[in-house]
Amino acid sequence: MSGRIPQAFIDDLVARSDVADVVGARINLKKTGKNYSALCPFHNEKSPSFSINPDKQFYYCFGCGASGNALTFLMEYDNLEFVEAVETLARSQGVQVPREDFRGNQKSSQAHQEQKKQTDQRLACMEAAKNYYQQVMRQGEGKLGLDYFNQQRGLSDELLNNYALGVAPEGWEGLKKHLNQAGFSEALQIELGLLVKKEDTGRVYDRFRNRVVFPIRNTKGHTVGFGGRVLDDSKPKYLNSPETPLFHKSEELYGLYEARKQPGRLDRLLVVEGYMDVVALAQQGIHWAVATLGTAASEEHLKRIFRLVNEVVFCFDGDAAGTQAAARAMQTLLPLINDGRHARFLFLPAGEDPDTLVRKEGAGLFEQRVNQAMPLAEYLVSYLRQDLDLNLLDDQARMAQAARPLIQNLADGLLKRRLVSHLQSLTGLTSEDLQAEHLPIKQQTYQPIKEKVITENTSRTLPAEEKLLRLLVRYPDLISQVPEKLEIETQRNASAEVLHSLLEYLRKSPHITTQVLMAYWSGTNEGEAYLQRARLALELNRETAAEEIQAISHYLINRKAEEQVEARYSDLLGQPESSQLPAAEMQELWKLVQQKHLKSEDK
Repeated sequence: MSGRIPQAFIDDLVARSDVADVVGARINLKKTGKNYSALCPFHNEKSPSFSINPDKQFYYCFGCGASGNALTFLMEYDNLEFVEAVETLARSQGVQVPREDFRGNQKSSQAHQEQKKQTDQRLACMEAAKNYYQQVMRQGEGKLGLDYFNQQRGLSDELLNNYALGVAPEGWEGLKKHLNQAGFSEALQIELGLLVKKEDTGRVYDRFRNRVVFPIRNTKGHTVGFGGRVLDDSKPKYLNSPETPLFHKSEELYGLYEARKQPGRLDRLLVVEGYMDVVALAQQGIHWAVATLGTAASEEHLKRIFRLVNEVVFCFDGDAAGTQAAARAMQTLLPLINDGRHARFLFLPAGEDPDTLVRKEGAGLFEQRVNQAMPLAEYLVSYLRQDLDLNLLDDQARMAQAARPLIQNLADGLLKRRLVSHLQSLTGLTSEDLQAEHLPIKQQTYQPIKEKVITENTSRTLPAEEKLLRLLVRYPDLISQVPEKLEIETQRNASAEVLHSLLEYLRKSPHITTQVLMAYWSGTNEGEAYLQRARLALELNRETAAEEIQAISHYLINRKAEEQVEARYSDLLGQPESSQLPAAEMQELWKLVQQKHLKSEDK
C-alpha cells in the first residue's frame, strides 16, 4: 500500500512497545538488576555483553556496539527495512498501519480497500505464474530445463525450491491458458508483462518461452517479475520482465529476499551481474550475493543495500566492459559513502565469472578474493592515475583536474580527508588546488573549538552545540527550554548541522521520547548521528539537564550577538582613512568602544 506512514502513528506505536518484549521473543534474556542481559545476537561471544535498559527502552552491546530500540532491533535481527519493521511491530500489537497521501491527508478506508484489492490481484497473478513455471519444470516438457539446472549447473533440488526456479515451456500460450483458467484476465497479464501483445496483428502470446525462469521477489517475498535464460541459441539470451506497476528494475535486486532469509546478521552484500551467478554462489554456501536486473547499479539499489548492511562488494569481469562498469558504479557510490559505509571492487580473472570461478575453486578461495577486494579509495586512485605518468607536471595537473568532481561528491569525513592527503602526495598540489574554489565543498570542523565553559558539570572539550545535542537526545521534550530565537550556524562545527536538524524536528514534535526520536529517523544519516549521541548522552537528572539546556542556549544566543557586535566594530574601523564617518556611525562606534572596554574590565 502506497503513502507515507503518519508520524503520530509511529510515535504512538513505539511509545507503546517494550523493547524487552520484542527482543525477548527472539533471543533468551536474563534479568540483571533493573536491566536485561543476553549473548549478543549480532556477533559471536561466550559471555553476555548485550544489555537492555527498560527505562530508556534502549539496547546496547558492549562488545560490537550494536544499539537501538524496538524498531531498530527488528530491522537488524529480522533484516527488515524501516517500513517493514513498523508493519511487523504494528501486527504484534494488533493494529493496522495507516497511510497518508502526499498532502498529509489520511486516505479513506474505501480508497485503501480498493488499492489493496488491486495490488493483491496483481500479486496473486504473479504468484500463479511462478507456480506454473515450477510445475512445468517437474513435468516432461520441463526436463530440458531441469537437466540444465541439475546437471550443467550443479544446483540441488533444495536450492531450486529456495529460489523458486522454474521452466517456461516451448509453446506460445501455455502460461496464457493456465492463467485464463485461473480467472486472471489477459489485460492483467499484459499489464504485468507476462504476455506480449503484437501491435500490428493484435496477437497475444507468452513473453517467456523455452527458457529457464528466475522469479524476482521483493523484500516481502512477493514475486514482482521474472528473468529468463534461453535453452537454445535464440536471442536475446537473457530476458527480463518489463517495467510494470509491481516491477521497477532500478529498485529491485535479484536474490536480496533470499539473502535476508538466511539466519544471523547480514553484514555485507556482493553485487554480481546475473541470476546464475547468485544461485551458483548460494549453492556453494555464499548466500549474500545479489544481482542487478540488466542495468547498472542505481542510486536506489545502493540506498536499499546500505539500509541493510554497511559494506557492499562489486564483482566485475576483468575485461574492458568490467572496467567501464566499475567506473559507473564508483560514480554512483561516491555521494552515498560516509565513514560508516564501505565499498570494495573485485575484478575476476579473464574469462571467468562468479558462477564458473566458485565451482572451479570453491567457496573458501572465492571468499578470500572478496576479502582482498580493492577498497573504494584505492580503486578511485588507480582509476585516476591510469595512463598517467605522475613524474610529469602536466599529468599531475590532469589527475587533479579529474579528481576534483569526484572529491566534491564525497561526504566530509575521514575518508575524504585521507584521500585528499594521498592525492596531495601524488600530485604535489595543495588541498586547495585539489578542491578548487569553483567547485565549492562544504567544510566541517572536526576538532573541538575553544569556548567558554557553560557549567562545571560538562566536559570542557565539547563544543556547546555538541553538549546541547546530547542533552536533547536524552530529554527530547526539554526542547521547551530552548528559546525560539536560538538559530544554529550549521557551518560552525560538525555538531552544529546535526543539532540544526534536531531542533527543526523537535520544534514540530515537542512531546516525543528518545525511543520515538530514534524510530522516526531510523535508517537515515540523522538517525545514526542521534544513536551515537544517545550512547554518549550526558548523565544528568532531568532538572539539572533543563538548567543546562537553558544555560547553553543563553550562551549560544549571546555568542552570536557578541560576534555581530565585533563584526560591526571591525566594519566601522575598517572604513578608509580618507572618508569621514557620518555622525550617527561615529556615535555607534563610540558606544561599541565603551562596551568592549567594560567587558575587558569585567574579565
